[in-house]
Amino acid sequence: MAVIIRIIEEKDVAEVRTVARTTWHHTYAYIIPEPVRVRFLDSFYSEEAMRRRMVNSLLLVAERDGVIVGFGNFFVSRRDPEEAELGAIYIMPEAQGTGIGTMLLKEGIGRLEGTKRLFVNVEKTNRTGRAFYDARRFRVVGETEELFYGHALRTVKMRLDLA
Repeated sequence: MAVIIRIIEEKDVAEVRTVARTTWHHTYAYIIPEPVRVRFLDSFYSEEAMRRRMVNSLLLVAERDGVIVGFGNFFVSRRDPEEAELGAIYIMPEAQGTGIGTMLLKEGIGRLEGTKRLFVNVEKTNRTGRAFYDARRFRVVGETEELFYGHALRTVKMRLDLA
């Protein structure tokens, strides 16, 4: 059951969208109302949005036994080439806790040449996400409250120093 981490290909888009939908509903079922989750997923993981991500960011997939079980999406800052953002690491629920998230994170960092700081935003009450980033030495550098499709979210901004 070897896991392969690689750059997304056109043929992977449907599976990545399935991973996004499955993990979002699993993770945020008791945090974000279903209509808000659906609106977010329909917008951020539409076919068009996925194609933009493939062109404008580093989008890695984790493949196990020929099936996409996770992905990581990294964006280099346009303001500061030494900074990047981890937009997402989503792992299918049955594959969580197996090291795939760490593999995606390490591969992404390795491909972000010149990056000295990696940021991630995580919902404050997402205990699993927070624990993952805490265990990998990210530290909290800010907190905001925002309306997310009409739903109030508290977001924690975390930073990992790479250099």
